[in-house]
Amino acid sequence: MQLHTSSFKLDELPPKTPVEALQSWLVKQLTEQLSLDAATIKVSEPLTRYGLDSIDAVTLVGDLEDWLGLELPDTLFWDYQSIEKASQYLVENYDIADALDKQQAVETSDIEPPLAEAASGDNKGWGNLWGRFK
Repeated sequence: MQLHTSSFKLDELPPKTPVEALQSWLVKQLTEQLSLDAATIKVSEPLTRYGLDSIDAVTLVGDLEDWLGLELPDTLFWDYQSIEKASQYLVENYDIADALDKQQAVETSDIEPPLAEAASGDNKGWGNLWGRFK
């Protein structure tokens, strides 16, 4: 079952399932790591088709471990050679939903609204600059 086709756009819709979230993240990482166009990546194709070598595969696993906060097998992308198969394996064998929830909480807590600081009147940053001229 292929969840995404080659026409999948990363910014169109937020992923609805853990498999879709993993596939979206992996497509994004693959495009950045190998300088590819996301529209050319099919999740059912072997990753070697896109030029992924052993060093790139281990790097991708390490990035995925960091993103999910899980320890994964170094051979993940050699044992499960497509984004589709690797994503399904991870969802079936790891608590991906929990890891994704934790990651989303970290990502949203890192975002600081820039105007809230000035509006709060605490005179920090730019607010303090304007407070000096009163």
